[in-house]
Amino acid sequence: MKTKYEVIWIDDEWEKMNAFKEECEVIHNINLHPFRTQKAGMEALDSNINRWDAVLLDAKMFDQSEENEVAKLDGLRKAIKHINQLPVRHQVPYFISTGQPDLMDNEAFEQLCGKYYIKEKDDLQLIKDIKETIDNSTRFQIKSFYPEAIECLGALNENAKESIVDILETMHYPETHPDFNPVLYYNQLRQILEWNFRYANKFGLIPDACIEIKGVNLNQCCCYLSGKNCDIIHLRYGDYRSKIDFDRIVPQYIENLMFLVLNLGNVNSHTTELDKKEINKLNDFFKTSVNNSRYLIFSLALQVCEISLWLRKYIESHQDVEANKKWCKSVPNGLDSANNLLQDNNDNENIGIVECSNGLYHIGDKFLLNAKTIEQRGWLHKKVKVVGKDINTSSTCMQYPYFAYNIQPIE
Repeated sequence: MKTKYEVIWIDDEWEKMNAFKEECEVIHNINLHPFRTQKAGMEALDSNINRWDAVLLDAKMFDQSEENEVAKLDGLRKAIKHINQLPVRHQVPYFISTGQPDLMDNEAFEQLCGKYYIKEKDDLQLIKDIKETIDNSTRFQIKSFYPEAIECLGALNENAKESIVDILETMHYPETHPDFNPVLYYNQLRQILEWNFRYANKFGLIPDACIEIKGVNLNQCCCYLSGKNCDIIHLRYGDYRSKIDFDRIVPQYIENLMFLVLNLGNVNSHTTELDKKEINKLNDFFKTSVNNSRYLIFSLALQVCEISLWLRKYIESHQDVEANKKWCKSVPNGLDSANNLLQDNNDNENIGIVECSNGLYHIGDKFLLNAKTIEQRGWLHKKVKVVGKDINTSSTCMQYPYFAYNIQPIE
């Protein structure tokens, strides 16, 4: 799969050059996006600066409007000034092409505007130079490294694509993003999960109840796709027969990736946007628990690419909305995501001895515990009481249906 070159083209007579446009798109993978005025072209550039690889400018163009204007050099000068004033990391190369006889041998014009190309005569050289210039761009190279993922994310949402390109560009070319802050990109990864879930919902692969008025409930979407009971909306995908035999949409490894992105640093928010307390918790997690937080965000970005590609391929072969909706089953109240009866706050149910099995700290077969807390406080083999608990949405939920986030020792 060859990555397309996305180029803004400002020319008041672009319709007369359909052969040139077709050659660029069919033979050279250059998508020319035409505009007839300087104003419209620059507005498109500003609206999504990261989308564009280059700008192709006619020497004489309309400035603000096609009405009551004569195509002249003012529009070109304004466009060049606008492009040159872009921030360094958003610089976009521009190319000038003219068919105006009075400019073709005008040295003053070349001194003023730089190198330019003569329409028809220099088209092949223009195309060659456009491609070579863009190919040297680090951002375009990232798109070339990961063409399937970038195309998939772009079809999902343009912002999804650009967020991932930002992260991967930093990974491959760290000097391009000297102020890169991994924490700021964590919400964007959760946002990409949301866009995937909204897309799956269109085909009945996620029930409407997961798409709330206030936003998508990420936790319930992950549970539904993974074949778990959704304890809030009381629905599940297909049937549950046993702990190792139940219907699901995503395989285990995709489930693990989704919950890893969702629950990083034990931030168990069901929504895309984290509140101030959750952001502080995430910041603390990066500062105290992660040796190099960039590496963690880089790995999560690649995992989001894998999730997105897997879901798109699945959706492509499961587009019968009504058939998909028939797999949605009701779950009786009182069952949690692991198909266990929810218990009340009976003290006897919430008291036990801290044990460790296969590296996991737990109380019996019900509560999973935070390893760092147990190790720091020396509570292994101690009797404790669970004061606060949540549904365990990690891959260990079949072993331990609850996560005890607050425990107290009992003397």
